[in-house]
Amino acid sequence: MSRETYVLHITKQCNMQCRYCYEKDKTSKYTWEEIKYLLDNIIKYNKAFSLEFLGGEPTLEPQYIRNTVEYLKSIKDLDVNFVITTNGTLLPQDLVDLLKENNNISWHASMDGNTFMNCLRITKDGYNSHDLVLENHKLLEKEIGINRIGIHTIIHPFNVAFFSEGVKHLYENGVRCIGVGIIENTIKIGREFVLEYIKQHDIVSKEFHNYPGLNLSSFSSLKPREDQRHYIRDDTGKVILETYGRAQDDIKDTEEFKTQPSYSDIGDLIVDLREFVYKRHHKRVKLLGENQ
Repeated sequence: MSRETYVLHITKQCNMQCRYCYEKDKTSKYTWEEIKYLLDNIIKYNKAFSLEFLGGEPTLEPQYIRNTVEYLKSIKDLDVNFVITTNGTLLPQDLVDLLKENNNISWHASMDGNTFMNCLRITKDGYNSHDLVLENHKLLEKEIGINRIGIHTIIHPFNVAFFSEGVKHLYENGVRCIGVGIIENTIKIGREFVLEYIKQHDIVSKEFHNYPGLNLSSFSSLKPREDQRHYIRDDTGKVILETYGRAQDDIKDTEEFKTQPSYSDIGDLIVDLREFVYKRHHKRVKLLGENQ
């Protein structure tokens, strides 16, 4: 059984106003007592797992990130990896210090490639977040190195045709870990998107030898089809956690919490598309190897 990833929500508030944001709750707050109670339930069922901090924007509550890391570190025989999933525009010094103190924490910032590709990710003041995110990525590269930081892109119909350019842009700016997501709910995708997504990945695949050391999620990993996200809510209906059903023992469907599976009308299409480009790339790599 693979290691479970628990996605811990620590605030629903955000300093951004992304045009394709799917989050409807933008006001909920959490207390440390709520978070600690949830952590105690997680470790009651599982001693080895990954924990992802999410919001809203989790770096608006850096003390909850530190409290969580230090609390779980204090418990014997736990094996936990942490990921801070952030819009990348905020980087408080305490968070930098925490990353320097703990080599089991990663920082993944959302940015959709080059400046044009990122034009739907804007601050509440109306500014494109691209430059802020890249500046913080470069700062962290100096502080903790390249291995624990990355950029997560969302591909949608308005930027898919520039994906290969975006990969080149990010690589030239020092990014070595690129996660690739596909828009699900807030912008509709269809046949033209699918064909362009494949075309752009073919371009990147053919040029991949130009990107030594690049970890591109489209080619490096493939989630199992049964890897289904579940939202876990408290008795008020507020989302407090997400899981993927990977662990045999899990807090889903307990007396304390209610579980809601996450289904998307285009979920199967996205799974098929990811699988297609992954296998297509590895088939090309194999053929190149056999012909050398």
